[in-house]
Amino acid sequence: MKPSPFQLFHMYYLGLTPEFKTRFYNIHAVARHFGVDAGQVEQWLDGFHLRPELFRRIDFNVAKAHGKAQEVGLFGTPDDARDFARRTFEECIAALATYSENKVYEDLDYDDIWGDGGKES
Repeated sequence: MKPSPFQLFHMYYLGLTPEFKTRFYNIHAVARHFGVDAGQVEQWLDGFHLRPELFRRIDFNVAKAHGKAQEVGLFGTPDDARDFARRTFEECIAALATYSENKVYEDLDYDDIWGDGGKES
């Protein structure tokens, strides 16, 4: 079964199960879930324009999105997690329009991953 772009995004990047609970997913775990090999998952990511390399060059903080998804998944309801995942997916898709070969992930301050100057709420 081929996943939708949203399914692949929330599993692979946000670490949320199809039931919107938290779980660790790497490419191999996603492949097992869909009954394919990791190469097929890479092809899906490429076809959906969701390859990990793209996140280096768009205005979207995937690490921050993952962290928040884990928090919502652990402390919220599955509906909360699904709503968060949907909003985040839409933000990611919109951010693809900001793609630039000149942008590199090193431009992101990973010591201030939340972008709040260290004043995490």
